[in-house]
Amino acid sequence: MVLLSVVWFVCSLPLVTVGPATLGAYAAVVSVRETYKFDREHVASVLKRHGVSAMLLSGVPLVLGVVSVLYVLEYFASPSTFLLALSVGSAYAGAYAALVLVPTFVGLATGGDLESSVRAGFGWTSANAVGAVTLAMATLVAFLATGLLTIAFPLVFAGFAAAFHVHVLLDPPDHEQATEQDETIYAGADGARGTD
Repeated sequence: MVLLSVVWFVCSLPLVTVGPATLGAYAAVVSVRETYKFDREHVASVLKRHGVSAMLLSGVPLVLGVVSVLYVLEYFASPSTFLLALSVGSAYAGAYAALVLVPTFVGLATGGDLESSVRAGFGWTSANAVGAVTLAMATLVAFLATGLLTIAFPLVFAGFAAAFHVHVLLDPPDHEQATEQDETIYAGADGARGTD
């Protein structure tokens, strides 16, 4: 997980590669989870198939965030309720798009195609609003905690986040003898499990 975090950090430095780097991290965690070893071919095939899509998809929350900031700046220059509503709306849309990307990328990492993974991402996020916000808050806390520790961020954050997201979103692997207590309370990426 430390090696995965370091590789993700280095690959994400150009910023435009955050999406493919994140998708690669999810694919690596999925391969370790299923086979107990890092499957380089699986990661390479996922990135070859969906790397460009991941880069474009990861730009959506960023663009919406920039739009929100621009509306805020315009609001301070000439306050109006309309500009404030546009700013809040675009910020909300950006946050929602970021939440949708997590189950979408997990779906792509498990071998799903782009359209079904995006649909499953929207489906899971809308059906599990509390679970999605909890997932986001836990990830944000990990981001802030590792960021404050400086060196912990490149060594820990990506590995923890990818493993946590995959664990929450996917059913236990076939080789695990999972009991009802072991199962996550959140539905799988396809929305198959309950939302108690």
